[in-house]
Amino acid sequence: MIVRPMIGDWELPCIERVELHQARRQVRLGVPGLLGDLHQDLGVESLAVTITGSLSGAETRSGFLEALQEQFRSGDPVPFVADIVESSELEDVVIVSFDVVETDEWVDAVRYRIVVRQYVEPPEPPPLVPELPLDDLAGLADLAGNLLDGLDLPALLGGVPALADPSEPIRPALGTARDAVADVPALLGGLREALGMPA
Repeated sequence: MIVRPMIGDWELPCIERVELHQARRQVRLGVPGLLGDLHQDLGVESLAVTITGSLSGAETRSGFLEALQEQFRSGDPVPFVADIVESSELEDVVIVSFDVVETDEWVDAVRYRIVVRQYVEPPEPPPLVPELPLDDLAGLADLAGNLLDGLDLPALLGGVPALADPSEPIRPALGTARDAVADVPALLGGLREALGMPA
């Protein structure tokens, strides 16, 4: 059974040719002194399908271009069905380009070429905070509790000096200084009398 190519629920009109393009990503590495090149295989590229067709009539052309522009501008992946991709894993595609050419082969003749490419769902980004099973979280809580129990916090704080009056250690020195200057007012009183200053 022949399956006409469809992009989403849109059946392409007047198809003349369908081409399937498959390729591998090969990086060619030239090594000095080595005969030939080394090749690094980076995997398979997304499948690409080129659909070529033609149609005529102003009304048919307008409807075709309107539907094509709507599919292209949305950029959303849509299902794709065609015989040529039956053996591949192609399911969803995105329209990556198209060409529309008017010709004078017949009245209101239009030729089109549409290229669709396989859509691959991107992987989910990793979580900002790693998810741990509940059993692991319970084990971490037990470990933290055991560590706190093993620490002798009062012993760690035993070497911290007690906060007290900071003048306590220097009080004896203050008393000696007070005794030394106790006679100063009497000496100054005699000096005042000698100078004739009032007391």
